[in-house]
Amino acid sequence: MIASLLLPVLLALPAQQAQDTKSAADGIIHRLRAVQPEDFSWGSGLPDACRALDALSRSPRAYTDLDGPFFRVPAQRIAAAAADLDPALVVLALGQCLNGQVAQARDAALQRLISGRPRRDYEALLALRTYPPPDLVLPAPLPGDEPAVAVLLAADPASVVAPPATDTATWTRWARAARLRGVRPQELPPLPEPGPDARFPELLAALQTVNALHGVLASAGQPQLPEADQRPGFVAPGQDLAAALERAYAYFETHQRGGTFGLGLPGADDPEPGITAMALTSVQWIARRTGRARPAWVDEGLDFLVALQQPDGSIQLHGLDVYTTSVAIEALSAADREQDRGVLARGRNFLLAMQADEGEGYVSAQDPHYGGVGYGGDERPDLSNTQMAIEAARLAGASQDDPFFAKARVFLERCQNLSERQELRWPRAEGGALVSGNDGGATYMPGNSPAGENRVADGVWQARSYGSMSYALAKSYVLCGVPATDARVQAVVRWLARNFTVDSNPGYQKAADGAQGLFYYYLVMARTLALLPEATFVDDEGRPIAWRAPLTRKLLDTQRTDGSWINEASPRWWEGAPPLATAYAVLALQAASGG
Repeated sequence: MIASLLLPVLLALPAQQAQDTKSAADGIIHRLRAVQPEDFSWGSGLPDACRALDALSRSPRAYTDLDGPFFRVPAQRIAAAAADLDPALVVLALGQCLNGQVAQARDAALQRLISGRPRRDYEALLALRTYPPPDLVLPAPLPGDEPAVAVLLAADPASVVAPPATDTATWTRWARAARLRGVRPQELPPLPEPGPDARFPELLAALQTVNALHGVLASAGQPQLPEADQRPGFVAPGQDLAAALERAYAYFETHQRGGTFGLGLPGADDPEPGITAMALTSVQWIARRTGRARPAWVDEGLDFLVALQQPDGSIQLHGLDVYTTSVAIEALSAADREQDRGVLARGRNFLLAMQADEGEGYVSAQDPHYGGVGYGGDERPDLSNTQMAIEAARLAGASQDDPFFAKARVFLERCQNLSERQELRWPRAEGGALVSGNDGGATYMPGNSPAGENRVADGVWQARSYGSMSYALAKSYVLCGVPATDARVQAVVRWLARNFTVDSNPGYQKAADGAQGLFYYYLVMARTLALLPEATFVDDEGRPIAWRAPLTRKLLDTQRTDGSWINEASPRWWEGAPPLATAYAVLALQAASGG
């Protein structure tokens, strides 16, 4: 694992390692949430709450006061008591908050900090460097200044000698300041591993270190695909499904290690449970389709997944709890082994418990993410994890009458651009407001879309609907018991029909960005359209849209000669990893061919 590695090795696969820091942050936040009292306080008082919110807002998920009561409630308390608190702490704690009164308290604290007596302590300088006034003038560093203060004050921040990475606390403070000044660390400490009995102070310090590490690794950029002449060539156009499945089976069989799969990239092929689960599901379908017995190595891989089940029911190795549990449930369900019944039930119960609802203090009227599911319950819920949790919970036997699905429908509606159903409005981080559109499509989160935003009026924006999440919305509605004749389903299906394509993930503001997440798009498209009544997917003139043949042809003709697929145009979200892209492709072919 990366805990013992330093920068040169870490940068060899920056996106994978940045994912490791993101998962590490998620795990620490999960533990912080576990020690947070029921009244949503943090530590021993409001100064501790300020530092906790600062760390949460600087984490890879970049939390704000829109994310739920664990952040919203202490932010409101800090805002109410801001006049009696250190203004630097208030600014750092509320820096990313969006709601009016809280944001006003932050701005007032910043003005107090600017107009008060000059300060040269770390938190004051950090606040001023993070939110600098136009005429910011700071004193020169002094010989006795700690490295973090010196790098914030120096005219040439690169001239400040970095502290050794072995001094984790000092390095963490310096690294955050150095990033603000554009200085890149040359040495990294290991990922912190708080002990099982760690409480708030140690967990907070660990999160601060992970945040600093993530800032370094995320800025290193995405991994590059191998040069075109180093990739396996494409198969000859026109191959049939049987030939493609034989090639895919051979690829999986020759690349598995004890039934497990990793990224399939040099130096980055340690077992990854999510990719393993999807590959195992793919192989099991190919075996059934081609009349093979399930290979013994598949059972080894299934046993690997079972051994990863945690006391809370999740199936995971290093975070991404909901994602890996969901796809593990699918792999184990496909095998239908008697010994896995209890594993599936515990996994299902874990997914149901991960919903953001009253159990965690969420209030539907106040929290936009009420009813959704995130990567592990502590993160901001999103439609991708929610749709995976919904599908896996149903697969593992959850009754459609379970309150989970009614609450999920609240979140689904808030991810849909359908203002005729409900007009929604959120503060926008860059200023102004986000409102729901009315095209019927879906966004990744309420008021948030990687496809971009449309400016619809002065200071008013709408998050753009896009393909993969619009398919996820339609499928989730149906799995949550909403009939295909419902106006919400009809609206999103109309958007999908008008934007149907197998060439890109439609809806992005920049057409080239439609290559991102393309194989995920193929899978959710195929599963959604296979679930919907055929008569509902029609063009504006009521003519059925034939989707199975073009999708199948696209996939068959983009397979590599070694049996794999990769996202040629974008490695983002691990689609440059052949085992994952291949699993997406095979499972999309399964749905398109009728299973």
